Amino acid sequence: MGGAQSSEQGQYGFHVLKVKENSPAFHAGIEQFFDYIVNINGIPLNNGDSQTLLTTLQEYEGRPLPLGIYSSKEQSFREVTLTPSKDWHPDDPNEKSLIGCSIRFCSFERAGENVWHVLDVSPNSPAEMAGIIPYSDYIIGSPHMTLRNEDDFYTLVEEYLGKPLRIYLYNSEWDSCRECIIVPNHEWGGNGSLGCDVGYGLLHRIPRRKKETDNNDNNNNNNNNTEQQNTTTYSDTIFSSPDEVVPDHLEEARQTLLPPSPSTQQD
Repeated sequence: MGGAQSSEQGQYGFHVLKVKENSPAFHAGIEQFFDYIVNINGIPLNNGDSQTLLTTLQEYEGRPLPLGIYSSKEQSFREVTLTPSKDWHPDDPNEKSLIGCSIRFCSFERAGENVWHVLDVSPNSPAEMAGIIPYSDYIIGSPHMTLRNEDDFYTLVEEYLGKPLRIYLYNSEWDSCRECIIVPNHEWGGNGSLGCDVGYGLLHRIPRRKKETDNNDNNNNNNNNTEQQNTTTYSDTIFSSPDEVVPDHLEEARQTLLPPSPSTQQD
């Protein structure tokens, strides 16, 4: 509990960028892009102490380990328990992670203020070629730079004219995130370099979906509760992934697979 409070004050944590299928992080319910690891075994991580994170994961290999998580989607803290292990990837000798996720140290203080809602997508445009979906896709960030305000996204697009641009997208229908590559250009035959309209601000926030009933209702009541189970409610919570420039000694924590077990480090 104390760790979560300290992290909330510090507004920093290890942002989960990717979670691998069937990994300990996957089975613990950690959500990529939305979740931040803010403490481990009760120890706050808001100072970017990557060594404590890595060491504790290795010490708890094969044993349950509590992690404090902040969700930028739910705007709340929770605790999860996972068991670090190298047994979840027996068929992949190149896999070095004990929990199966990649992270970077950053701030979540303003996570939710910068998002661009994709509106119309023109046929044969760079946006359509990249698989961007109108109205249900939201641009939430990019690995190339931190998007701190509305103009940053347009500046980024201009800098990558004619070059592959990686962007992170959230889809409200699938309730999932993905990365796509788009090549902005003015030669595709239509207006703009992306070929899509985007909205920014209060009217274009990502709706948060939350089940109103438990999916594990008694089987005898399934017919009566079908409509309730499929009902979702929406709020104006949004998501982005702002980060801060971190000191050199924390750079190893940025987009690093967590963590190699002692036995595989020697390879």
